[in-house]
Amino acid sequence: MGGFVDFYCRHCRYAETDIGVGRGREEFPFLRLFRCDNCKSVGSTWVHENRIPRCSVCYHDAVTLLADDTRKLNCPKCGDPAEFVAKEGSWE
Repeated sequence: MGGFVDFYCRHCRYAETDIGVGRGREEFPFLRLFRCDNCKSVGSTWVHENRIPRCSVCYHDAVTLLADDTRKLNCPKCGDPAEFVAKEGSWE
């Protein structure tokens, strides 16, 4: 079972909404937060067993995976402090 988060930077107003994170009923695949320095975005990507995770925006394979409980992160667009905010709801 997984949940949703939003990402928001107050400085440059970069935002991503309804980002899914967590695990379903099986061990793999699962959704994990990432930061992509190639296209300067954040989001979630499917992590599969024995496969390299990719950015869900530009499909680059050099993403930085983040912990599901990450709440503070420097904005990939402007570099100022930004945050993930947990949302109501879940997915299976």
